[in-house]
Amino acid sequence: MPPLLAPLLMVWLAVMAAVVLPAAPRAGEVGEFLNDFASADCPADGPAKVLFLDIAGETAGLACGRARMGGPVANVEDRFLIASVSKLYLAVALMQLDEAGRLDIDDPAPNWLPPEVVTGLKGLEGISIAMLLTMTSGIPDYLDDAYFLSSIADAHAGVAARDILTKAILSVADAPRLFEPGTGFDYSNTNYLLAQLVLEKAAAAPMLQVFTERLLEPAGLNRTGLLGYGVGPRDFVQGFEDFGKGPEPVDAYLTGYGFGDGGLVTTAAEVAGFYKALFVDGALLDDDSLDRLLEDPSGEGYGMGIEIGTLAGLGEVLGHSGSDTGFSADIRYLPEQAVTVVYLSAQAEGDLSVTWELLEELP
Repeated sequence: MPPLLAPLLMVWLAVMAAVVLPAAPRAGEVGEFLNDFASADCPADGPAKVLFLDIAGETAGLACGRARMGGPVANVEDRFLIASVSKLYLAVALMQLDEAGRLDIDDPAPNWLPPEVVTGLKGLEGISIAMLLTMTSGIPDYLDDAYFLSSIADAHAGVAARDILTKAILSVADAPRLFEPGTGFDYSNTNYLLAQLVLEKAAAAPMLQVFTERLLEPAGLNRTGLLGYGVGPRDFVQGFEDFGKGPEPVDAYLTGYGFGDGGLVTTAAEVAGFYKALFVDGALLDDDSLDRLLEDPSGEGYGMGIEIGTLAGLGEVLGHSGSDTGFSADIRYLPEQAVTVVYLSAQAEGDLSVTWELLEELP
């Protein structure tokens, strides 16, 4: 067993105060170690939570709660909606198209967007594709309660995914720009809806097809899918959110479509596997593209779909958090330590600090 694994798992138990169940299937010393771990404080019927660790290639997983209300105990191999953790996948796919000469990441974004979107947003002058990915465009966020409710109604009414996406983008048409392009930073999901349209135009294919052919198959990820495209609420763990009357299942709210700002459904191990393929194996981007991906033009600790930070004594920390209806997620990767931590929760607004607290326990 890796010497760092035991203290990390001990911290996890202290932080989560939850029953921790061993991963299955078990492998070698890590599995034997996990067999000895349990606590009595996790509600047996609580929302599913999974923690996955990769320390220099040695992996371990822990799970607690129920996969669905009244259903089986959660397993580390269960799938979750990972929300904005998905943004890096889109950024990587666009950088791949840059490498292939299908576009230039510094192209003006309007060159790759539908005319009705460009006109509706009053031109988008001065905004490049890269600015969309680094949140430096100045375009405000579409994502609010009004959009949430209207998108559910539209999906139930059978409105096409592309029409819902376009409606979301154009919902900010009359909102003032937050700053001149390239002069500030604001985390706006609208950027990644626009980036999805750019991707699909340049690749001449739907985003899911591009992801499958360019990201998932090369990285050996066969349990990652996109909400609404062959993946429905019954295909992953049941999420919970408090809408004012206590926690309730959110299946009925997840009948729409996943878009470029955060719609992937996957396992903790496959999130870690994507980071490994990208940053360790070099299977997805060349070194120059990786360097560009990790540039932080705003100085706000954000590259292209990835948060960039540091921990004292441990060096650079890469990753992303995410929150959606009934779900929370976080991944942190330490390149210098070869450590990856993934935390997935089937509970909205979950405490995602557990990944950082675990990393801080590294000697």
